[in-house]
Formats: sequence, C-alpha cells, structure tokens
Amino acid sequence: MTTNTLPKPLSVEADPRHWIFAPFSRNFVGIAWIVWVIFACVVAIRTGLHPEKNSVSACYRVACECWWSGRGMYENVYDDKFNDIYNGFVYLPHAAIFYSPFYALPLWLGESLNRIVIIAIMAWAAWRITKLTSSRPWNEYFFSVSAITIGVGAGNAINGQYNLPLAATLILATSALIEKRWWWASIWLVVSILLKPIAVAPALLAFALFPGLWWRLPLVVIAAFVMPLVCSAHGPGYAWDEYENFWTKVVRAAQPLPRRFAEFSTVLWWFGLDLSNAQRTICRAIAAVVTLGLGFAALRRRGPRCGTLILWGLGASYIVIFNPRTEGLTYVVVAPALALFGAIEFTESRSPSWRRGVGLFLLAMGVVMIFVHELMPRSGAYFAVAQGSKDLLVRPIMAMAFYAWLAWLALLDQTEPVPAFTPVVQASR
Repeated sequence: MTTNTLPKPLSVEADPRHWIFAPFSRNFVGIAWIVWVIFACVVAIRTGLHPEKNSVSACYRVACECWWSGRGMYENVYDDKFNDIYNGFVYLPHAAIFYSPFYALPLWLGESLNRIVIIAIMAWAAWRITKLTSSRPWNEYFFSVSAITIGVGAGNAINGQYNLPLAATLILATSALIEKRWWWASIWLVVSILLKPIAVAPALLAFALFPGLWWRLPLVVIAAFVMPLVCSAHGPGYAWDEYENFWTKVVRAAQPLPRRFAEFSTVLWWFGLDLSNAQRTICRAIAAVVTLGLGFAALRRRGPRCGTLILWGLGASYIVIFNPRTEGLTYVVVAPALALFGAIEFTESRSPSWRRGVGLFLLAMGVVMIFVHELMPRSGAYFAVAQGSKDLLVRPIMAMAFYAWLAWLALLDQTEPVPAFTPVVQASR
C-alpha cells in the first residue's frame, strides 16, 4: 500500500495560538458561504427597496435600452435625477447586452437579481481559486479571501458596478490556466475585456506567455466581435456604428482630467514628483514590459501553478496601479489576490517567521483597504487631495507594495512551491 506524500498541515488543534489560525480551519469554510449568502441577500433587499439609490448600473440599463431601441449608447444623456451618470458608459456594446436579462424585468427585480448574479459569480471564483491552491483537505483560504473581497467589493455590489464580475472573470481565467483548460481560459479572458476594457492588460500578458492561447484566444475574440453584428435587432450597420462610437468615447476618456485618480502618478505627485501625461504614458509602457518579464520569470522559475498565480497578481496589480482612471472601488480586482497570497504565507507550516509576518502584513493591508475611508484624516492636505471622500493614496501604495512582493517571488524566492492537496490514494498489489 502506498500513499501520496502531503505537506505537513498546520495543526489548528495542537497550536497554542490556534485562535489566530481559526479563520483557516475547516469550520470557517461553511461560515464563509453563510457570509456570502447573507451579503447577497442584504444587497438584493436593499436594492429592491431602493433600486435607483447609489446605482451605477443605471448606465448599463440605459445603454441596454438604447441598444434594443436602436439609439446611440455613447451619446451624452443628461438627467436631473442622475446627474449625467449615463455619460459614464465607456464599455463595449457587450456590456449593455449582458444586462438584457435584467432589463426585461421590473426595475426592482432586475436590479436585485443583477446584484445576486454578480455576487454569486464572485463567490464561485473565490471558491475556485482557493480550492485550487489549497494544500489541505479543506479549503482553508476561502474564508479569508471571501472576507476581504466582500469588504473591499461591497460598494461595487451595492452600485452594481462591473468591477466585481471583472475580478471574478480574471480569477476564473487564472483557474482555467492552472488546469490547462485553454478554451475556458480564452473565454473568461475575453469576457473580462467585454465587461471592462482595462482587462486587456492581463489578457495580453496571458496571451504572450501561454502557447495554448495563441490560436484559441484570437478565435474567441473574433467570435465576440462578430456577435453584436449578427445579433443586433437593427442590423450590422447599427452595431458597427456603435463600435466606432465606442472607440471615439474611449479615446476621449483617455484624455487627462483636472482631477486625480487612485493610481501611481498621484502617489508620485504626493511625494513631489509631478509627471506630465507623456511621462505617465511612458511609465505605463515600461511597467507593462516589466510585468511581462516578471510573468515569464515566474512561470519559468516557479512552475505553472505558482507561476500562474503570481501572473494573476501581477496583472491585477497592473490594472489598479497603472490604469489612468482607477477609482477606489476598482481595488476589488486586486483584493482577492492580496488576501490569497497573504493567507498562503501566513499559514504555511514550512515558512520562517519573517514570511509569516509578510503574510500577516498582506492580510492587514487587505483589511485596511476595507476601512481606509474611516482611518484617514478628515481634514488637512490628505483630505484635500482625497476630494473629501475618495482614497487616492493608501490603496495605490498598498498595491505597489504587493506588486513588489510578487516581483520578489518571481525573481528571488528559492522555496519549493507548496503542492496542491490531492486525496490520499491507496493501492494494493
């Protein structure tokens, strides 16, 4: 009889500090699911009672109405009630089409179901990635990743923003890449771009580094591009015009605005280095090349499973650090990766104490991301740059620190990757 050799698990019962590790124990897996269900119910009920309150999904709803009625989705629509919120639709036509099942329902029901769906997709993605990385019989990282993701992403869920499903699709693509399911990886990467074009950065990273995507991903892109042309109720000419309007809107949206966003140039400006728009663009291009190199090194040095996880973290970090219009709510894209890498480092029994300290620091950063508005001062220079309510410094600084840790893992870490849990196999002669 033979058995698989498994890494020594962290003994929650035997460790005198077991209360510290309790969130990673078997019992908290069920608690995490309960938290997800409660979270979805609370958001759905709140949305059903006040479907137009704090709702960014109004821009998707109006764009969906325009699509099916043959009007322009990208025109500036001014409304006294929503204060020009419809002008914020800077996504591909697919983002409006995706909203169609909810648009066909009464407002309160459609909005509530929309929130339930995007929360459910995020919960499933969190389960998938933590299950794949678990080194124990139970999914020990699910609770910590769920708690931080829910905390950082609550605003997205309430508003109905696509940042939450964007984070989920990137996670699902990462899971598919780890499992070498190339078609599903291609589909999820394309869906992430259709939700928000900023996902093109991690999609290009994956395309460059995984040969399994080299012909599959272009085919999925072509199919996605053709879909509105074929499915438009007003003919392919209308869909083509909307593609052109989308491009015009994106180019206009990329122009610098007088106000600042939660990205790297704001951090540099805070410390006295004010970059021009051209200099920012050069920095973003250099960072893209560096990120590609780090991803290549991670896959080469750390293997397909650990290397793909590092690549996911790098891609998510790049989105929030170098997107010129990153807002605080966008950080839900990087929060699950931050939580997962922190949990892995903190609970790994083979790790030295300093690495457990790093893990605890990463988890603490995830918690700070949730409460940053409550922790920062309500007056003074920070309050002024934050425009009274928006964090433009703390989250990007933490994302940059996380990026630096991922770079260290990709280039310098010498430890063997922790194998994923596999059930004990018994064989008899």
